[in-house]
Amino acid sequence: MAQTLIRGGWVLTGAPESVPVAGVPAHSDASPTPAAIRDGAVLVDGDRIAGVGTYDDLRAVNPHAVVRGGAYDIVTPGFVNTHGHFSEGLITGIGSQYTLWEWLQELIAPVNPVMTRDKAYAGTMLQGIQMLRSGVTTANDMFCSDPIPGDPATPGVVQALDELGLRGVLSFGSGDVDRDFGPAPILDELRVLEEATAASRYSSFRVGISSIGRYTDAAWEQHIGYAVDGGHGIHIHIHEVREEVTAARQRTGKTVVGHAAATGMFAVPVIAAHSVWVDREDRQLYAEHGVGVAHNPVANGILASGIAPVAELRALGVPVGIGVDGPASNDSQDFLQAMKTAALLARIRDLQATAMSAREAFEMGTIGGARALRMDGEIGSLEPGKRADVVVFDGDSPALANVHDPYQAVVFVAGSREVKDVWVDGELSLADGEVTRVDPAEAVARARPLAQQLVAEAGLSRLSALGGGPLEGTERP
Repeated sequence: MAQTLIRGGWVLTGAPESVPVAGVPAHSDASPTPAAIRDGAVLVDGDRIAGVGTYDDLRAVNPHAVVRGGAYDIVTPGFVNTHGHFSEGLITGIGSQYTLWEWLQELIAPVNPVMTRDKAYAGTMLQGIQMLRSGVTTANDMFCSDPIPGDPATPGVVQALDELGLRGVLSFGSGDVDRDFGPAPILDELRVLEEATAASRYSSFRVGISSIGRYTDAAWEQHIGYAVDGGHGIHIHIHEVREEVTAARQRTGKTVVGHAAATGMFAVPVIAAHSVWVDREDRQLYAEHGVGVAHNPVANGILASGIAPVAELRALGVPVGIGVDGPASNDSQDFLQAMKTAALLARIRDLQATAMSAREAFEMGTIGGARALRMDGEIGSLEPGKRADVVVFDGDSPALANVHDPYQAVVFVAGSREVKDVWVDGELSLADGEVTRVDPAEAVARARPLAQQLVAEAGLSRLSALGGGPLEGTERP
């Protein structure tokens, strides 16, 4: 495979200032790599980054490399989406009148029993296309549904991501409280997903725990045991709403964070989604155990869950990334929207423009997310030796015609239409704004009848126009 030189008027490496330059000529300045390189480039060799530096320096010693990108483009690491639910891929834009617990009862609970592999594949394909178009190269996902013996749904997610060329960190989250099944079929689905990811180029495995309230004590302990015994990380929702904190204290005498620590969960890498209602002791436990946090600003706003104390967590050294959350709680799967909203909510929370800068939001969307997943040795920044996950923003677009500050240009100005190229493992998964490996029209055509089927099976006609009846609160014209 020929080497590729990805050029930009700005290269935002996501690397700390202390990282030495590598892959550039020996006669060049040996000072540490700056976080932002003007007139820069990234040299890709196979699936790895071989060099980062100025375009002139890298071009001089790699004259035969294929050049992609341009003198006005902005080159960034691939974005790391730290939390989502491909299981919601066919129910985007429903039920925004509900807060979380109402939403779970009225929308998610009816969908869980009818989620199949075909629906999982179709929904993942739709949402994965949207993620790639907004620069996501890694998606940490928890598929939430009821296990169906003989028809595991989660391999459909793995298949879709492999076809798209999108990296996945995949888990399955389903509880046994108030259900007619115990932990056994849930653990069976975990095993099936583990096997599917082991055979995948792009996906890896974690144990999913949807939330403490969905599990009996036995199932909770079995899931932790599965992770500890297998050396797997855990992906869990923690303290998304204040009611969860109260319920956990009544049941265990501790917060969810305290109970997780007491029951051995933090013996393995954990990423905790939301963490909106964490107190000082919870935050300290996160810091002591290296727990990562997935901040989901858009979904937390739509479901009226609150604003996570991101600044306080980061001040303690807790690694915090950004998540788009599910297609039924965020509705959009545009990572750039989530990154911008993270900065805006921090400013609104503190009523200070300095509460979160564009550069800090960018850091959370790249290397911060990789640290939260403990994958920062492989992804999250443009450094030699790391996976070649790279995004190119179109500097010839009207929005980016004049870049005064490249971080603000990416976080506050750019939208998904400015994302030109996306490289995952050194291969283009998005070129000139279009996915390269699948046909979006085919994905849409496949998904439509399945979404209609899901609405009928789940009894969602009162919430969905696909059901053919009037929606709640509306009348036919």
